[in-house]
Amino acid sequence: MPSLFSDNDGPVLPNFTTLLVKGAYPTFACLNLALSFQDREVIILSSCGRESSGNSLRTSLQGQKATGRISALAEKVRVFYPPTAAHMALLLSAFQIIDIDRLKPYSDAHGTNIATPVYSHLLKPPGPGLVIIHELSVYFATDSNQLSSPSSSYLSILARAISLSSRLGASFALFDTQIAQLKMPVYPDPNPHLQRMQEIAPLLANYIELTVDFEPGLESDVGRITWNIHREHVVEDSTDAH
Repeated sequence: MPSLFSDNDGPVLPNFTTLLVKGAYPTFACLNLALSFQDREVIILSSCGRESSGNSLRTSLQGQKATGRISALAEKVRVFYPPTAAHMALLLSAFQIIDIDRLKPYSDAHGTNIATPVYSHLLKPPGPGLVIIHELSVYFATDSNQLSSPSSSYLSILARAISLSSRLGASFALFDTQIAQLKMPVYPDPNPHLQRMQEIAPLLANYIELTVDFEPGLESDVGRITWNIHREHVVEDSTDAH
């Protein structure tokens, strides 16, 4: 079953087609969800590509592979770090399923067989079971980007990701800690004083089936989190996870 927690240390999620995880979610919630999809590959596109910090998703995933216990599951998770929102949109449009093993080698001018190059956007069948967008707001959260990028920029990437997931027969999940605070202009205006700013979070209701909202617990013990599940704008469950 899908889960945001490791080792069954918290409640499982109901099956979903589209999921939003927001608020103060656990650091490894994204990877935990990916590893809970055991039958098919998982693709993660993250805006947080600070490899040198040692805290990136890919670094954490390598640590999971080293444990051996879930090494086989971790091998099915592929992490991409598009440097900009435009790069992410392009990558989402480029993914396609091709049986690379059945492609025939081609010959160069001298008749020498050359293996077909393998590109990262080519996916082996049956394709991924889950597509994750991690921290999309980071691309737009700076003051300059918030004033220059209209709200449609965020929603366009979200729509591309959901469309890709639907085409691949995969579930989709968006992890975004900043979405509740993100405001972007309805349309660009050269005069910042005339900008009509729009909250992005309410707009996601048109795209997302299931929302998990993590809120910091009222108690002082570390790791206490209150989370609420909303499906179709109705609170379905409320659980304290330790």
